Formats: sequence, structure tokens, C-alpha cells
Amino acid sequence: MTKHDIIYVLKNNYTDEELRYSVRSVVQNFQYRKLVFVGGCPEYMTADIVIPHDQAGASKWKRSMSSLKKALSDNRLTEDVWLFNDDFFVMDRHSDDINYFNGTLEKRIIDLKKANPRGSTYISALDNLRGNLMFYGKDTLSFALHIPFLINRAKALAIFEKPGSDMFRSYYGNFYEIECRFMKDVKVYDQETIPDTPFISTSDEAFKTGKVGTFLRKYFSEPSKYEKDRKFETRELYDEEGEERYE
Repeated sequence: MTKHDIIYVLKNNYTDEELRYSVRSVVQNFQYRKLVFVGGCPEYMTADIVIPHDQAGASKWKRSMSSLKKALSDNRLTEDVWLFNDDFFVMDRHSDDINYFNGTLEKRIIDLKKANPRGSTYISALDNLRGNLMFYGKDTLSFALHIPFLINRAKALAIFEKPGSDMFRSYYGNFYEIECRFMKDVKVYDQETIPDTPFISTSDEAFKTGKVGTFLRKYFSEPSKYEKDRKFETRELYDEEGEERYE
């Protein structure tokens, strides 16, 4: 596996705790070259490359994408990069340069319409993307998974110039016909589930108060080198003779 850089796009005033544990999971289980934060950076952490950026845009997605474009244009980064979110956790050793899909756009649209018969702007955007991909003679797979996504910087910037790029993952994956495998989504929304999957993603509430959040905080208890306020949370700080192991 080639070591690529990892990009976390963070809102300008980022303060949440998920990032701490997501990065711990990366350091423990994922091969990478450099860790990159773009947009914001919490006071309690740092990265190999920090790209400050004042995000602009009328929506959360547009603000996030403005920072992603900034990072993708930075030639200090590897040509191919992994996109991570702060609520992605790598549970096992990962060494494959491959992406995953979770079905077709058609199936996703049908399921969303059943749940919301009146429709939504998101469903409309998926419909438009499906039409665009069919126009180009491409597959219509759904890459809307809450797991890391490997992209080429130049190719990604080209996608952002196309109409409908707000459905970025599925547009990119189908347009460039990337190598991929099937995987069910790993997002946890409820208070009880602790999945046995190679990746886990959590909602804010599931991480803060659910069983999965408690599990992740214990599983990744060892601080990473990127934490300025390194805390050893659950491990004993003394050896058998009672001497301090950490200063």
C-alpha cells in the first residue's frame, strides 16, 4: 500500500472531541504519510500540515468544500489523498488502496422516497446526479458511505467544476470508474449498537452518550503524538515497582 496523506476538513471554530479519537484510530491502524488539517484546528491538537482557511459559502457543505479545494490545490500533499471526517474510526489494520460503494443510486433514491414521499432537495440532487452519469454513459453506484475515501487531487478539482458536484463522492467514483468493493454503511445513530466492522462512524449523540462512544473512548485510550494535552485515560501510569512510567 502506498502511503498517502490524510485530509480532515474542519470547521473554523472546531472544538469537538471526536477528532481526538479518530486520529488515534488512524495512528494505530492506518498507513499514511502526513496528517493534514484544513479549515480549523482545535487548540488541543496539531497535525503534520495545518492549512488555515476562512471558509466561505451559504451552506455547511459549501463551506467545507471551499476548504477541501484549498487543500487539494496545495502541492505539498501527495497526488492521491484520503478524505476523513472527524467521526470516522479505523477499527482494524488497514492497508488497501480501494474504495467502497453501498448499492446503486436508484436503490438509494427509492429508499429515500419511501421514507420521505414529499421529496427533498437531497433526493432531487441524487436524481440529477443519476441523470448526469447516465448522460456520460457511466455506472450509477452510490459511494455515500461514512468511511475514508481515496481521491486524486487533480481529478477531484475537475469534478468540482461540474454541475452537481455537491454529490461529490458518487460523482467522482462513477465518473472515474474507480476500483471499488461493496460494503454496508457503518454509521451508528442509536444508543445501543456497537458494530463489529472495519470502520465505525458515529452521530454526535451516539458518540457522546451511546454505547459505541463509550466503547471507542476505551478502545482508543492511548493518546496520539498529535495531542497537545496528552492524557493517559485508562491505563495505569505506574510499573510494578511503583515508579512513574510517564512524566
